[in-house]
Amino acid sequence: MNCNSTSNSACNLVLAALLALTASGLSNPATAESRHKQHEEPVVQGALAGPPVMAVVSIKDQRISLYDASGGALRARVSSGRFDYETPVGIYSVLQKQEEHYSNVYDDASMPFMQRITWSGVSLHEGQLPGYPASHGCVRLPHSFAEQIFPLTKVGMRVIIAHDDVAPIDFAHPFLLKPALLAQSDLENKSGLERQPAVATETTYDGLGTPPENGSVFQADVRKWPQRQAELAALKAIAASKAAEAEQTKAPAEDLKHVTTAKTVQRDKLAKILRAAEKVKKAVDDKLARAGRELAFAKAPARLVKWEDAKAKADAAVIAAEVKLTAATTQVQALTDQRQRGKAEKSLSSAEKAKQAAVDRAARADRDLADAKSPSKFKKEEEQKAKAEAAATGEESKLAAAKTQWQIAEDEFQLAKKESDAAEAVMAAAVGAAKDAQRKTFPVSIFVSLKTQRLYVRQGHEPVVDVPISITDPTRPIGTHIYTAVDYMTGGNDLRWNAVSLARRSYNDVAEFSDNYASRNDSGPEPFPTNARLAAAALDRLTMPPEIVARVSESVWPGSSLIVSDEALSKETGNATDFVVLISGEPQGGIKRRPKPKPAPIYNSYNYYSSGYGYGYAPSYGSKYFYGTKPVRAYDRYGRPIRTAPPSKPVFNWW
Repeated sequence: MNCNSTSNSACNLVLAALLALTASGLSNPATAESRHKQHEEPVVQGALAGPPVMAVVSIKDQRISLYDASGGALRARVSSGRFDYETPVGIYSVLQKQEEHYSNVYDDASMPFMQRITWSGVSLHEGQLPGYPASHGCVRLPHSFAEQIFPLTKVGMRVIIAHDDVAPIDFAHPFLLKPALLAQSDLENKSGLERQPAVATETTYDGLGTPPENGSVFQADVRKWPQRQAELAALKAIAASKAAEAEQTKAPAEDLKHVTTAKTVQRDKLAKILRAAEKVKKAVDDKLARAGRELAFAKAPARLVKWEDAKAKADAAVIAAEVKLTAATTQVQALTDQRQRGKAEKSLSSAEKAKQAAVDRAARADRDLADAKSPSKFKKEEEQKAKAEAAATGEESKLAAAKTQWQIAEDEFQLAKKESDAAEAVMAAAVGAAKDAQRKTFPVSIFVSLKTQRLYVRQGHEPVVDVPISITDPTRPIGTHIYTAVDYMTGGNDLRWNAVSLARRSYNDVAEFSDNYASRNDSGPEPFPTNARLAAAALDRLTMPPEIVARVSESVWPGSSLIVSDEALSKETGNATDFVVLISGEPQGGIKRRPKPKPAPIYNSYNYYSSGYGYGYAPSYGSKYFYGTKPVRAYDRYGRPIRTAPPSKPVFNWW
């Protein structure tokens, strides 16, 4: 504002008004609250009467709700995956918890109160909540809420990511399994338990406060049900006994394994000596064969042909020379002319010399032939053959001794291996029996897929059943529903189940909310209750195989679950997981953009991790070694830290 001397009074009035408005705005609590609202901690609403049995995250409402067995809920605002990194809609469970966690992708960023729901990296953790989806696939929680629920949730708790907010309902249906009471004779008869191996899920429902005796994150809380508690205690005692028996088989098996290893080393050493002896024996045999061929050739009649031919030619030359000499002598005697007679005498002299030369050649040929036939001519070959035969005889005895020693070592190795294999089989059987007994204490987790028309059962992170199942009208969609046994009822003879269905609501079913209503500090409207009719209709189309009912009934503890879905098992369902089901047709950027974990590096170079040299190991990548390199932070799928040299890409691209 440009105020001159003629308008000072007007300017003063305007400035006073602006100051008054500013002061009024600053002093107005509502205005100040609105201005700083985005920096306040989001409101946490509701309360739990018991341990949480599941968490439901609504992508549309950006809200998480934790439910206990009685239906109590604890809610808070969240921030899910942003565009192209959407948190995938589906059914998960908590796989790992870590109060202090750091990202290995985003500059070692702190992600407190981390609760992993996929091994590829999607998790719940504390983070900033701008009021809209903003993460790279994870679900960000308010600080107070993340800190509050961290000690309450357990590994294995179900986490449901839904588009629309949906609440579980109490549910009953004849298809849902009922618990079977074991007779005391069965509890006392271990073999009776082994005939029906049980299956389980990671889901836990341990109570708040003091955990049950020998409690596990995978076991149900049955302290309110004495009969079931006694049954569980008996099963635990059997499992402990089986585990003790399995432990006793480990030491003998390990000892025999060491013996077998020593016998293997001894056998391999003698095998190396045997191979060397065989190589030497072969060389000697080859030399003997060559000497034999040379001696045979030296004695062969064909070798004398050249000398015999030379002698025959020399004898023929002598005869021819004698003929010429006779003719020359006759000619000299017949000639009377002095001049002609002189020429003839010269020819006679030449014929005599030629005959003598022929006789000399014939004599040499006779000597050469006689020398070729002389036994002294074969002496060298005979001596070489004799030496080769002696060497072959010596190496033969050495080879026989080496074979004998190796055979003894081989027999000892086979005996040790047989004993070791038998001990390993005994140990494996004992360990298997211990696992089977342990599984009796776990709930079951069942998944029915319309896409594959198969029924799967997982127990303790492991698949144990995969069989076909009959589904009525298999070409018609069935939806995705999860049924969870939350507690016993009727004196512990039956189970109380709840149901959650994942389905987008129609436009007519969903109320439209204004931006002011869906504010950051407002927990939002009540979630839609699951449609009981649809949940029941899905089960009406299934026929449980009787053998599966018999197999799993003894392990239907609280925490057992049944998932029915149009979908097949997700690739995220693997080792150390319960069933993971992703809903097709929903954005899955938070999963698709996470590469598979790389295999752990091979530690084969002697060098210490920190500066200087020492006695640790440094990993080798190809032909390059990382000397004096500080390792990056990385974790295996069980949350245990591993030390690696800086790779070109992260081991787990978690966030």
